[in-house]
Amino acid sequence: MNFTSLAIFVATVSAQDSSNITRPSQSDMLVGTRVPRDLVWKTPTSEERWRVWGRGIGASPGSYIRTFVTATENHLGNSPRDYGQGWGPYGKRFGNSFLTYGLQDTASQGLAATAGYEMRYIQCKCTGVLRRIGHAFAFNFITYDRTGKKVFNWPSIAGSYAVGMLSTQYTPNQKWSAQGIQAGNSAIYFGFASSLLQEFTPSKLFARRKKSQATTPYTPTIPAKSSSQ
Repeated sequence: MNFTSLAIFVATVSAQDSSNITRPSQSDMLVGTRVPRDLVWKTPTSEERWRVWGRGIGASPGSYIRTFVTATENHLGNSPRDYGQGWGPYGKRFGNSFLTYGLQDTASQGLAATAGYEMRYIQCKCTGVLRRIGHAFAFNFITYDRTGKKVFNWPSIAGSYAVGMLSTQYTPNQKWSAQGIQAGNSAIYFGFASSLLQEFTPSKLFARRKKSQATTPYTPTIPAKSSSQ
């Protein structure tokens, strides 16, 4: 290995950390933002934090799925009753849920940035289904600080429940205590579901198709010789 090859190798290895994941896989776009188990963990950069926030608010299908589930549940239960029934009221419930989840994400990640805490999901380096499920559940309540130490994830908990209480200001006839607890619990439920997906969904769902396309041999067309030659 010559010096140039060694330099390229060292640069490639040093880039394989989680500080700034600029090209996540397509499956990560579906399930959220995670740090794959094969990457060396490093505290996220400010650019990475903005990217995670943007994807979590509106660029990830998961944000719309959780909104759809919550809005449909509230619509079937006719909550709040002031909205009534029909497509118009359903749209109000959908917008209400989308706004609440967006504010929860913003508050939680803003507090995490202030404290220097990790806001992404960290895949478990362990093996075994039960251990990985336990890891996914625990990461609703713990995270990493800027040194990589596991700490209580108070920014996520505080942001979820506080915004739930705040949502009574734009939701008619809702008690701040009941609404806050309900919205905070919903964030934890969906957080656990998201953690399971991020833990077990393969990082290269489309690798087989890409590999088959890349390995297809190219057969050049050789023009026939002219009879005049």
